[in-house]
Amino acid sequence: MSLKTIVHISSDFPDALAPAKTHAVRKLVAGTDGYRHVVYSLNRVNWPLQIAALDFGPDRRAVAYGAPPKGFYLETRLNRVADWILDDIASRGLSVDALHLHKLSVEGLIGLKIARALQRPFIVNIWGDTDLKILGARGDLVTRWNAVVSEASLILPCAPWALDRVARILSVDRSKAIILPCIAQNGPFTPSPVVAEPRLISVFHLDSYRRKNFESLTKAVVALSRTRPGVTLDVYGEGSPKTILILDKLIRSAGAEALVSLKGPITDKTLGQTLQRYAAFVMPTRRETFGMVFIEALFAGVPVLHSKDWGIDGFFGPDEIGYACDPTRIADIVYGVDHLLAQQESFKRRIKTIYEDGRLKRFETPHIVETYRGGLERVLKP
Repeated sequence: MSLKTIVHISSDFPDALAPAKTHAVRKLVAGTDGYRHVVYSLNRVNWPLQIAALDFGPDRRAVAYGAPPKGFYLETRLNRVADWILDDIASRGLSVDALHLHKLSVEGLIGLKIARALQRPFIVNIWGDTDLKILGARGDLVTRWNAVVSEASLILPCAPWALDRVARILSVDRSKAIILPCIAQNGPFTPSPVVAEPRLISVFHLDSYRRKNFESLTKAVVALSRTRPGVTLDVYGEGSPKTILILDKLIRSAGAEALVSLKGPITDKTLGQTLQRYAAFVMPTRRETFGMVFIEALFAGVPVLHSKDWGIDGFFGPDEIGYACDPTRIADIVYGVDHLLAQQESFKRRIKTIYEDGRLKRFETPHIVETYRGGLERVLKP
């Protein structure tokens, strides 16, 4: 008996052209054996008209395509990509059973045309940051995106707020939606000890410092130091030489040389143990699709400062695992960080209880994979 074939169209799959992409989609695909997964990994290049591809493994094809920035000629260029993939499917003699379109705003437009041509069911993901940005910029394509969510057999939002906010723009049938968190690199849950010193940690790729709101966080730590002496922030992550100079200047401009330190890259193997040496994890991002490092922090038993209506917001009740701040208000970041430090012991005890109650289970890799497998079975049922 031949395996059912799922064609994946994704801009977030590590490939030969861009190996540093997040591994969340790759792990989801790798975890669901029993299917033939054919991946078209997309890589946009500014402006050129041509499309070219490079194989990087069995049933793995990296596709480079040209399109203008900021969504100009979005549908026109994506239609060309859809035609290219249709021709490639035909030339390879692929018998497609279903498609998985890993982002509504981009892959959704490509896959809708393919699914209609092949008359096959499809799954579509809602990724909050990019999808909301593009949907907000291209209101003229709302009819097309409504067709995507209408004709999809299954919709997979990454978080509750992502579904809610997209549903304000499009007519989403919530009965077709299953919340599917990203697969994070979390190890087994380990309770975190209470740390006497007011030590804070943040972890992100330093080149994303604007989106991660580094400058506001630095200013918040300086403001907090006036009422909470000894507070420090260690920032882990790699970045370009140019970025390091920019961040050093921001730290000096804020007068935070004694408070904020850049600690360099950190490995997946040491992340959990490193997190546990701190009182709280803080990252008041301006925009955040999910933020896998927040889940890493929770599995290390550490409370988190995150942003309201972004990232992991909505998975837990208020004041359960940390504080959801308004990232545009430094005063609210200061309040949130101070709250985490003042209530560190209570938060760490509460996170342990949440784990024991099974409410962190939904973020464990086996549970995410099985949820996805159930979705595939639902889409492929006779």
